[in-house]
Amino acid sequence: MRKMLAPLILAGLAALCLTAAAQKYPPPTTSGGSGTALLNLDNTVAVHGYDPTAYFTDNRAVKGNKRIHERVGSATYYFRSRGSRYEFLGNAPKYQPQFGGYCATSMSFGRLEDINPHVFTVYNGKLFLFRDEEALARFLANPERTIQAARDHYFELARQKRERY
Repeated sequence: MRKMLAPLILAGLAALCLTAAAQKYPPPTTSGGSGTALLNLDNTVAVHGYDPTAYFTDNRAVKGNKRIHERVGSATYYFRSRGSRYEFLGNAPKYQPQFGGYCATSMSFGRLEDINPHVFTVYNGKLFLFRDEEALARFLANPERTIQAARDHYFELARQKRERY
């Protein structure tokens, strides 16, 4: 009986160690919620002051109110109403733009380019912003490939930025 318990106890301890390690280091994100974030900000304001929840609820860009804001990490988000702010606080990673708010298509080529807040898409429940209609069209032609390439470049550019500072 003791011979059978020892491997079970060791396996249980190993599982606990792996679980603890996984909880200590959450998976990286490209929405600005991780310490490796590379963010497109105006001073500290994200999405050029547009309400990030409106892209999901209204399917359009809506300017936020400077008096209704929330700070997440180093980014400040403006909201059109207190209700939008509460919605955002309920699930900030859902509403934060991907790739730190930079143009997703440009990021797929390893370039940091600003966005036009009116050119966007919500794809697989995530907000992607673009510099212009042409960049949006390129994204929509093959979104999975563009997202993968952009993700690879995003983390590499974030690493380079951390090394500089």
